[in-house]
Amino acid sequence: MLQSLRRLFLAILLLIAWPALAQLDPPGRVGRLSYLEGDVGFKVDRKEQGGAATLNWPVSSGAVLDSGRNGRAEVWIGSTAYRLSRDSEVEFPVVDDHRVDVRLSGGTLAVTVLDRDQADDVEVMTPDGNVRFLTPGRYRINVYAERSELTVLAGRATFENGRRTLPVAAGQMAVLDSDGGERLEAARAYDGFDQWVAQRENATLADTARRHVSPHMTGYQDLDAYGDWRTTSDYGTVWYPRGVASDWAPYRHGRWAWVAPWGWTWIDQAPWGFAPFHYGRWALIAGRWGWVPGRIVARPVYAPALVGWVGNPGWNVSFSFGSAPAVGWFPLAPREVYVPAYRYSPTYVRQINITHVTNVTHIERVVRGAPPAYTHHASPQAVTVVPARQMQEGRPISASEIRHRERRDLDRAPLARQAPSAQWVAPAPAAMHPQGREFDAQRNPRAERRPLRDGELPSPRQAIPEGTRGDRPHTPEGMPLMDRRGREAESTAQPRHREILPPGAAPVQTGRPPAIGPAREGIGESRRDERSQPAFTQQERQPRREMREMQRQDRELRSPEGAAQPAGPRDTPRRQEAMPPSSPVYREVPAAEVRRNERSHPAFSPQEREQRREMREMSRPQETQSAPVPLRREMPAPGMRREERAQPAVQMQEREQRREAPREAPREMPRMERPPQPQPSAPPPPRVDPPRQQPTSPDGHEAPRRRDEERGQR
Repeated sequence: MLQSLRRLFLAILLLIAWPALAQLDPPGRVGRLSYLEGDVGFKVDRKEQGGAATLNWPVSSGAVLDSGRNGRAEVWIGSTAYRLSRDSEVEFPVVDDHRVDVRLSGGTLAVTVLDRDQADDVEVMTPDGNVRFLTPGRYRINVYAERSELTVLAGRATFENGRRTLPVAAGQMAVLDSDGGERLEAARAYDGFDQWVAQRENATLADTARRHVSPHMTGYQDLDAYGDWRTTSDYGTVWYPRGVASDWAPYRHGRWAWVAPWGWTWIDQAPWGFAPFHYGRWALIAGRWGWVPGRIVARPVYAPALVGWVGNPGWNVSFSFGSAPAVGWFPLAPREVYVPAYRYSPTYVRQINITHVTNVTHIERVVRGAPPAYTHHASPQAVTVVPARQMQEGRPISASEIRHRERRDLDRAPLARQAPSAQWVAPAPAAMHPQGREFDAQRNPRAERRPLRDGELPSPRQAIPEGTRGDRPHTPEGMPLMDRRGREAESTAQPRHREILPPGAAPVQTGRPPAIGPAREGIGESRRDERSQPAFTQQERQPRREMREMQRQDRELRSPEGAAQPAGPRDTPRRQEAMPPSSPVYREVPAAEVRRNERSHPAFSPQEREQRREMREMSRPQETQSAPVPLRREMPAPGMRREERAQPAVQMQEREQRREAPREAPREMPRMERPPQPQPSAPPPPRVDPPRQQPTSPDGHEAPRRRDEERGQR
């Protein structure tokens, strides 16, 4: 009886304590900073100052992203993408196994949902209402100073403000005003941000990867673009990265960061370096490293780094600069147990190893302290050893700081089952934050390009041209795309940041005028470029006025009195519609250039033109025949016509006077006759030779002899 009561009491106590034990486990779902463009800031939470964002940094509860004027960012959580436009701020208050809450304070956010079960977990909060997604699709949310907008490009969603829920279908846009107004409108056409979202969706298509891993695995989207899938008899499906060096090894090119609540977390430098370093195992197959994702489960559990450790607090290694405390690590092989260094429950440790270790008894034995048996702990190709200070400060690992050890030295090195604790390698403040540009500068530029698949030819153009199929995203079946309707630019105002207030709270007036006009995507850049050009000061304007005045006086002196002056650059009307069709549009040029053009093309008076015309007529050669000269109009030579067009000095009044004046008869020019040519003398008559006679001598030598004598006489 007592034993039964004791067992019942323990069972009740276990049921009461089980939720508390489960709450100690870190979340199994995290996000990933998968793409950065321009200036993007990142904060682990709102309490810290933050800094530049880093590629492949995990996004957990409390993370804040802020894009600058030319910044864009992309975050993946499972198979859902969150893409941030310029001048926008987004926060992830909750990211766990049950919910993903997103708060958009200002700007534009595009959300692409690929799976139905993940659509139920996501909620986007704006200052004017909350957005829930009913089906997979693509959605765009804008937050302005006086309203919030939800545009459904594909799928279905709801927009609620506490009083009413607006269902929004594909091709519609719901608008919630700050004063409580609400309305449905037709969705606007694509703009530059929508085109960028479509290109990113096409670049992250991973149909092959989705057949080998769970869609809840964050970071699988880049695997098809940077590697190849193969099937082996020992490990099943294996993914091989392309474009890596011969001495490349997993967990060797990147840095360590201290990310709560997991502790030491690996941040890889490769653009695909997230899923292969936080899920699955690595195997060395025929001298080539391959990633083994393991058995497919519905929700794989994220791990900070699936590695085994080498060293202890007193382990020193000789480096190029001398002996120093060191730490080493190597990737776990398939069927090896991962033991976390943070708090966890028995259920958590089973779930994080279930993809490769199905024997629960073996998992519990290793967790209790059984000596582990690692495959790669003594392999120089797998073990990476660096100074402990390198890891402590969170600095990127370079090839010069890696200590390559021999196999016999690694056999004698101490092994550790868990990651270094704060007593062994205490994290410095620099290791707790992203390092942004400093970390990205360590990347190999060639690694940024997508490696070619086997038998694939390089493409001369990497960007997707507008107007092609690449402008439209690839969406699953049942997700129709909105028609662009032939329009190109968005007609929405520039988003502004607003503070999200609790229901019932009155907004605080900041004195900032609301956005009243439409703006295109990227208009801030053009205005910034205009502001970057310095305006002329009052002292600089005065010399320019004097130069223009001197230019006007020079034109008056060179042109005849009373003639109308051509309009200068500042005399032209501002509106071109008011100008006559024949009037040229002048551009403003410096006075020095105008004077140089005037010196190279002098203007002549009518008297000078007449003299030049007479000289040109006299210099022409006359015809030998005395034909009457036909009457013709007086027209200047082609060269003079070109000069007159280049320098229009003759005005309309002078042309009218010249047209009304009586025409003069053409001047008689003296006829020039050629001297008589001497007649050539008659040619001498041709010489006629007498006919040749046949030889009469019997010997036949008489004729040749006579011929020789005649030649001698000549």
